[in-house]
Amino acid sequence: MEDLHEGEVYDVAIVGAGLSALSLLHSGVAALGRTVVLEYQEQVGGLLRYLLPADGFGAEWELLEHFQLPAGVRLLLQTTAVGLLPGSDAESSHTLVVRRRQGTAQLRARQVVIACGGVERPREHDAIPGTRPAGVMTPVLALQLLARGYLPGRRALVYGDSRYALATARRLVEAGLEVITAAPPSSNGRAVRLCGTIQEICGFPRLSAVRLLSDDQQSVEVEVDTLIYAAGLLAGTHWLKGSGIELTATGAIAVDAHYRTNIPGIYAIGTVVRPEIDHESSLLMGKEVAARLPGGVS
Repeated sequence: MEDLHEGEVYDVAIVGAGLSALSLLHSGVAALGRTVVLEYQEQVGGLLRYLLPADGFGAEWELLEHFQLPAGVRLLLQTTAVGLLPGSDAESSHTLVVRRRQGTAQLRARQVVIACGGVERPREHDAIPGTRPAGVMTPVLALQLLARGYLPGRRALVYGDSRYALATARRLVEAGLEVITAAPPSSNGRAVRLCGTIQEICGFPRLSAVRLLSDDQQSVEVEVDTLIYAAGLLAGTHWLKGSGIELTATGAIAVDAHYRTNIPGIYAIGTVVRPEIDHESSLLMGKEVAARLPGGVS
């Protein structure tokens, strides 16, 4: 594993190597000076890496498939940011507390771009009643299982009407599962088989059924052994507690029109700013902040 070089001060530190960060790097951030990228996973690409290629995500797949790390940019994989200590004034550097296999260390940078993304919203967050059986998961776990040659179940209910949810459903069908799609009554118009609010999760130790409640108060029980809960995304901001970074009411990072946070020299882009499960704004944010950073590429 590459040495961290704790004594160095970078011009730019990018936290996360998902789509928004890759778009930023692809747009010329190397011209900003000495840049380091921190990524907690073993490879770049973020959550969507496990889904791509997929219909509706052509630009995202093109970026990921052809991405090359710019010369001079350091990429530190399996490196997790666990804390941020802002500089005392606009001229001083910021300190990132990071965790690696060797232990905890510190890294300093004059500018920080937070692009750490989010996590898929689990059923526990939405307080869905019922048992806690095996077979209930978010899309990324199902996709990771498929990538390793395992089937997450035999008959699955995919709950969500996003492009990401429907592409996950298609991937499961291709793998041999019987799939039923469902979404809340307030769906955005994409075709799903059922519309309703999840009323209860049934079965133990394995999921046996999901009860849905429609707008007309009709209860429908769907017999499945797997529930893929693709209802939304939560911004990954838990590690910023105590940093002074301002958050919105939903827990995302608050930024201005130039992606600046309330602390000078610290920016934020991607789903940590807009927790969209389809990552609709991530590529554009990366391109725009590349031009707006001091010394950026126009």
